[in-house]
Amino acid sequence: MHIPDGLLSPEISVLMYAVSVIFLVWSWKKAKAAYPKSLASLLAVSSAFVFAAQMINFPIAYGTSGHLVGGTFLAMLLGPYAAILGMTIVLLMQALFFADGGIFAFGANVFNMAVIGGLSFFLVKMLTRNNIHGSRFFFSVFFASWLSVVLGALTCGLQIGFSPAFSSVGGIKATVPAMLFWHVLIGLGEAAITTTLVTQLWRLQPAVLNGIAILRGE
Repeated sequence: MHIPDGLLSPEISVLMYAVSVIFLVWSWKKAKAAYPKSLASLLAVSSAFVFAAQMINFPIAYGTSGHLVGGTFLAMLLGPYAAILGMTIVLLMQALFFADGGIFAFGANVFNMAVIGGLSFFLVKMLTRNNIHGSRFFFSVFFASWLSVVLGALTCGLQIGFSPAFSSVGGIKATVPAMLFWHVLIGLGEAAITTTLVTQLWRLQPAVLNGIAILRGE
């Protein structure tokens, strides 16, 4: 889902940078209020964990593989605002040091993975209705995690489909189905991993799941 440079038109690149910056400023203000003393260290540790976890691929079909995005997991671990910031740090490291995603496309990648992943927290909140006990909570995490991948793939397909690079093959008529076909399946792997991690943390060390505290209104 990482968009390299050369696929997006300048207009879409600038637009996605502007949208992502708005979300990042909003998230920074909210996260600073929630973690006034420990935000920097918290983001460093959590971003390093997700960065390492993304290195692990799982097979899908026909030689295709997927990997953990981690947006919903970070949202349950840190809350939505710090999750957006943490995922942005991961994406920045990948773009600068591993050429995984372009610099000009960075705004789009942040929106597709960091913003959508972090905001999936509010879907969990809506589905659980602040009731974090029982199977409803874990189903909500599973569904929100899966949907965050699918929505990220959809926005990615739209962004590259409306850019000139794919106009000769049909634009969004080609890019959106192609992105959704594989990421509907990849999202299941993402959801399974995320739900397993959250379930084990909930059972063994619930205090580290600050997202749950936010769900409770604490």
